[in-house]
Amino acid sequence: MATKDEIIEVTTNEGATLNCELFDMVEYNNRYYALLVEEGHAEDDEPELMIYRYREIGDDVYFEQISNAAEFNEVSQYVENLPSMEE
Repeated sequence: MATKDEIIEVTTNEGATLNCELFDMVEYNNRYYALLVEEGHAEDDEPELMIYRYREIGDDVYFEQISNAAEFNEVSQYVENLPSMEE
């Protein structure tokens, strides 16, 4: 499993490559999702979170973009309603 001190390189929907830090992990509907924040912004008052599907296959870890809009919206809503995400 990825740890909070690791730098994770992801490619955005726009094709940009970002270095990110693992902010948190959540489980929703028997799947794991990584909440990532751009490197150096985890301590911001309101960091901009990116949600990626998290998968482990053997020793390999994958952070996958969520291409299904319904799945993304459900997970986003779930994350927004988490007690730790509320102000």
